[in-house]
Amino acid sequence: MHFSIASGVILSLLLAISSSIFSLSLILWIISLPIMAGLIMATIYRARVLIRSNVIHKRLNADKEFIRESNKMQIILLCIIVLTFLDILLSVFIPKLSLLIGTVRNVFLALFYVKPAANLIINYDRELTSFKIPFRLDEVSDIENVKFGYEKISDVDREVLLSCQSCGEIGACDEGCPAVAAGRLLSPRFVVRTVSLNSNNPGFELAIKLEHQAWACTTCGMCVYSCPVRVNHLDVIYGVRRALVAQGRVDRKIADVLLSISQYGNTMSSPNVGRHDWLRELGVKTISENPDAEYLLWVGCMGSFDGRAREIIKAFVDILRKAGMLDKIAILGDEETCCGDPARRLGEESRFQEIVLKNKQLFEKYGIKKLITICPHGYNVFKNEYKEFGINLDVYHHVQIIQQLIEEGRIVVKRGDTVFTIHDPCYLARYNRVVKPQRRILVKLGDIKEPPRHGERTFCCGAGGANYWYDVPEEKRISHIRFEELVSTGASTIVTLCPFCNAMLLDAKRTKESSVEVKDIAEVVLESLKEERLIENTPGDKGASSKIS
Repeated sequence: MHFSIASGVILSLLLAISSSIFSLSLILWIISLPIMAGLIMATIYRARVLIRSNVIHKRLNADKEFIRESNKMQIILLCIIVLTFLDILLSVFIPKLSLLIGTVRNVFLALFYVKPAANLIINYDRELTSFKIPFRLDEVSDIENVKFGYEKISDVDREVLLSCQSCGEIGACDEGCPAVAAGRLLSPRFVVRTVSLNSNNPGFELAIKLEHQAWACTTCGMCVYSCPVRVNHLDVIYGVRRALVAQGRVDRKIADVLLSISQYGNTMSSPNVGRHDWLRELGVKTISENPDAEYLLWVGCMGSFDGRAREIIKAFVDILRKAGMLDKIAILGDEETCCGDPARRLGEESRFQEIVLKNKQLFEKYGIKKLITICPHGYNVFKNEYKEFGINLDVYHHVQIIQQLIEEGRIVVKRGDTVFTIHDPCYLARYNRVVKPQRRILVKLGDIKEPPRHGERTFCCGAGGANYWYDVPEEKRISHIRFEELVSTGASTIVTLCPFCNAMLLDAKRTKESSVEVKDIAEVVLESLKEERLIENTPGDKGASSKIS
């Protein structure tokens, strides 16, 4: 749709310029026929969006002023599409009328779409992983005067305000949002337009207005990823969450998670002592026992305490053992705590930064340079957000390590007749664009059938944004929507790359009483390993490689 509109506007301008040369105009007009067809489709699509938006407005109990302003913007966009179509259609046959129509269209564009265009230019290269830090705890002298979040409109940062004012009611954010699909009380479009429409009212209680919407968000990033003018809805979501936490406006389950992180150093309300004893029984040493280890294996809260996630960690460790790499990794043992991601996603920024600074000391103490994790949330926070605090690590998701081991011949897999479908985690695929390793691995093991939404355009499992730890009212569970989509591919095994995704999809599988398997990439690879493998020799061994049963 966006391509058709942009191309249509450009072609209509070219037709206006070449109107004095009939032959050139005719050629351009013929070239524009597919664009006109696209504009017709765009008109139909925009009409559907307008209808859908009003359904969402009703669900969110939007006030009349908001509905009026929203509909106005959408009707203007619809008019721009229709006028562009008419401009092109009539350009050769009735050039004067075409010129008039084009002028009216250009006035609409100038009045309503200058800010969106400017925002696109300013933020075109802003990565989804870019997190707006409200303050630096290690630089704050008076914590009492720190602005934690967006309690009122006056608290919203200027650049965030300008970004919200750039929303053109296109609706791509709503279309891709899992919360909208599940019938939750959230519309990313409503969030940014609420900020925009109240930007001249500094006392507007933004946090109270968007309270339910903020907690309904899974922070999957599809809204930002889909927005053609690069509005960042998540800046507002996080700002509101921080304000709500500062005000104590959180439900019991959210409060319990934050309390658990504070008291136990993990999200699972379990004592940290002995969290990795089971791994040591598998032969994995702590970093103090194996100070020369090349990688730190960050086990994470789920991997340390959740039974199902432990199975994933165990499968990965078994792969490393078979590859002769067990001595290359080490764990922190009782010294490992939370990575901080849940605290930041829930709006407890101070706690997050305390965790980061504590982990920084640990990494410096043991000289940690390389880190492996099975969790995309940990992967993202270590790779992208710890950098803001001077922590630069080489961070690997376990799928990247497994792919490397296969390519180097350190493990050898056999192909079977299994049909796989891949559930790409949002924080791995969309945030960090890690989509190729899992496919390069699975194509060696069997056939792959992709769901409609895959790769960077994957659909959320419902656990993101720390939603895993609390309940959100919804008409249909996000995990069930995703599970049904994956099952519809006809695959016999759903492959996950995240302990949270695995848990959510397994829950959906049990509810649906499905026979489809849900397995982590490490488990699938471990099952496919041949009895024989090639390992590289260490210095002093004879020969280039040796075959070991």
